[in-house]
Amino acid sequence: MKKFTKLCGMVLAVGLCVAVTACGKQQDSQENAEYPTIGTQAEGAFDILLKNNIGQDITALSVKLDTEQQYPENMLATDFVLKNGETAQWFYMPQEAETAPENETEFLLNPLYQVQVTAADASVYEISSFGFEDIEKEAELCLEDDVLFIQYTSKESGSIVSTKEQEQAAKAQKAEMEKEEAERIAAEQAEAERIAAEKTEAEKAAAHAVQKEKMEKAAAQKVQAQQPVPQQPAPTQVPVEEIPQQSTEGCLTEGGGPVFND
Repeated sequence: MKKFTKLCGMVLAVGLCVAVTACGKQQDSQENAEYPTIGTQAEGAFDILLKNNIGQDITALSVKLDTEQQYPENMLATDFVLKNGETAQWFYMPQEAETAPENETEFLLNPLYQVQVTAADASVYEISSFGFEDIEKEAELCLEDDVLFIQYTSKESGSIVSTKEQEQAAKAQKAEMEKEEAERIAAEQAEAERIAAEKTEAEKAAAHAVQKEKMEKAAAQKVQAQQPVPQQPAPTQVPVEEIPQQSTEGCLTEGGGPVFND
């Protein structure tokens, strides 16, 4: 009886070891499962398992710093599409933190990453703040109420984090800023149009004044030309005084009188 009990215990122990080994192998198999790759694996790169749960395929994925104006090229390989419900292993090399002076003291600026996603229907969505540093391993892209956000397990707190409310606030703020910018541009355009209209009116008034002056001069010249020319009186002739002719028959004496010959 004791031998039988001992034998049964050995069988159960072996079975438990086999079960534990099989479970461990299954877990290792799941952890080492191959996923489509985004980016390039390198030392220092973020390594995230990114799941697409936005309801449609993703055709483009791009990342930039919030200080940059334009997103760089698509990180997805040519002809690669991240299917809805599919998970990919995403490698992203972080940008170096910038150094900026403030009151002659330098401090490090933590980079803030923004992610742009293009869906299969050509809709473009943006995540205003993607916390690579805080993501434990897996991140899920979600789309609700036309807002793109992520869900993940936080390294810092260990709890599940959703950025939906944060992204809703960021979207509302962006819309308000775009509205203010549109109003500013419209006001500047209206002011420019007003100045242009005033300039045009001033130019028209100046041209009208010049044309009026020319017309008045032409009319004055026409009136002057039509007036009769006054007749100038004929010059009066002054009578010429006749000088008496002197006789050469006598000669003048020394006293001035004539001398007569006997």
